[in-house]
Amino acid sequence: MTPRRGLFWPVLLIAIGLVFLLANFGLIGPVSALALISLWPLLLILAGIDIAVGRRRPLAALAIDVAVIAAGLALVAAQPVYPRWLVSGGTSGPGQSQVTVPRGAAQSLTLHLSGGAGSFTVSGGASDLVEVASDQPQLAARTAGVDRVDVRIDQSDHGGRFGPTIPVHVDAKIANDVATSLDVSAGAGDFVVDLRDTRISDARVNVGVASLRLVLPKGSGDVPITVSAGASSVIIEIPDGVEARVNTGGALLSVRSENARVAGAETAGYANAKDRVTVRLTAGASSVVIR
Repeated sequence: MTPRRGLFWPVLLIAIGLVFLLANFGLIGPVSALALISLWPLLLILAGIDIAVGRRRPLAALAIDVAVIAAGLALVAAQPVYPRWLVSGGTSGPGQSQVTVPRGAAQSLTLHLSGGAGSFTVSGGASDLVEVASDQPQLAARTAGVDRVDVRIDQSDHGGRFGPTIPVHVDAKIANDVATSLDVSAGAGDFVVDLRDTRISDARVNVGVASLRLVLPKGSGDVPITVSAGASSVIIEIPDGVEARVNTGGALLSVRSENARVAGAETAGYANAKDRVTVRLTAGASSVVIR
């Protein structure tokens, strides 16, 4: 193994970790997962460096690799403004799609929301049981049940054999007054899951390289929320009046609290609270901020 190949991946992991660390301490803005996705051409550049230089001058190639990686991550840290056609496809009007599930006799809801890369917002405030809109014509929905309603909404694959090529924006709303079990599974992107006004009974959020903002619900009883993520920037907000505990695990994880009510991993009244939220978060090289 050449010195370059032996050091390449450690250097890359260190560089990514430094970016998340700087974001965690507020020295740069929150890391955008969409910006990380946009850096995929760097893989072609690094492969070209290996072919052109790596075999003859491995140390020189390593230095070039470091410079290229640093330049790419500097773009991520700078958060450049992307043209709308690059972020959302630039489609509006007829290119949009919407899914609405009427309330009917629903007493409870199980919502499965699946997608690829893009930006996703999940919140309460729906007039109907479920209201989902996308800026691309890519939503497919299945509904079952009458009083206990199961809704599955998927982002269809319109990107060919290699998957969706255009990140989309999906805005999902659920009724505030219906007990809801939430399951969100998506690829890389920017996610806002705001559950503060909802009756969440349990939730699961599974994402890839992500920027995730999770606002906890007040809940009834002990509400479990499970979060799984890749290399991510995660913000967990605990509203006033919510008792919560945040358990974290994973490699290269940086955790800090900006919430005065949180001592260690939980709010002061969590242990004795009847209504409380328990978050279990597992992530890769990530920064986690509790607010």
